[in-house]
Amino acid sequence: MANPKLRFRCREAATDINMPITDGTVRVEGFDLEMVSQGETDAWDAGFGSLLRARVEGTRHFSIPVFTNRKFRLSYIFVNSGSGIESPRDLEGKRVGISSWGNTACMWAKGALQNAYGVDLTRVCWFAPRPYETSVAANIQIANWPDGGDSDALLLAGKLDAIIEPNVLPSVSRKDPRVRRLFRDWKTEEQSYFKTTGIFPISHIVTLSREFVHRHPEAPVALLKAYRRARDVALDRIRGSDPQILLLSWASAYLDEQEALMGDNYWAYNIENNRRPLEAMTRFAHQQGVTPERIDYESFFHPEAGALPGG
Repeated sequence: MANPKLRFRCREAATDINMPITDGTVRVEGFDLEMVSQGETDAWDAGFGSLLRARVEGTRHFSIPVFTNRKFRLSYIFVNSGSGIESPRDLEGKRVGISSWGNTACMWAKGALQNAYGVDLTRVCWFAPRPYETSVAANIQIANWPDGGDSDALLLAGKLDAIIEPNVLPSVSRKDPRVRRLFRDWKTEEQSYFKTTGIFPISHIVTLSREFVHRHPEAPVALLKAYRRARDVALDRIRGSDPQILLLSWASAYLDEQEALMGDNYWAYNIENNRRPLEAMTRFAHQQGVTPERIDYESFFHPEAGALPGG
């Protein structure tokens, strides 16, 4: 009998952590994985923010503790060099652009600004293309995006003083002196943030439709086990006997440095090792008004996958 098909939509198929799955190196036991880019799907890499918003709207899925996108977000706060912004508190009273209030990356950055740096989010002049796409906290005001182009162009022109973006701005990548990161030594700042809070932000969580899981109850655990193997393959491609990362001559040394700071199992695929970021995001979402109450993060996860030993 042929294996059932599992249609998987992965927005970042080429990243190191996803590639062993998407290139077929690791197979999902009992299923034939089909990568899809549109149309109906059985599993996908859901944004943490979108899962929270879906829960508010009454939609439930089955997530598994596989976190395929994790980035510290202090380095994704960009400022116009002439804005006078030198520290996080300087954002108060300034014009700050965001893609949307409920965007996962923006929520992480705003949560850090509020909780770790004491920024009063109600005193920031927020701008977004779709100002009230989600609910917001009391006294938060969001204006329409200024005319004059995309976020990068607006920051370069000084029509916005700062931008929080999910991706690095092109002007920053090409080292345009008119813009810079809020934190000049952003690596040190993010490492300090982790040392203080223990938070390694989670952006994407692999999620399955309830209908598919009802038809194939073994799917969540099978996909979780596959991703644990894929994570190990990705690590071996950095520090194994035949490293595949060649552009970074000391990639394995950088990995050793990260493990020394964050622990040997810093990219764990389980709930237990990820309670701090899971708790933090549900707290930030409530603080920012995206959810009317704190959501129990364990309720997102398929029970058997959430309880699977190891990680």
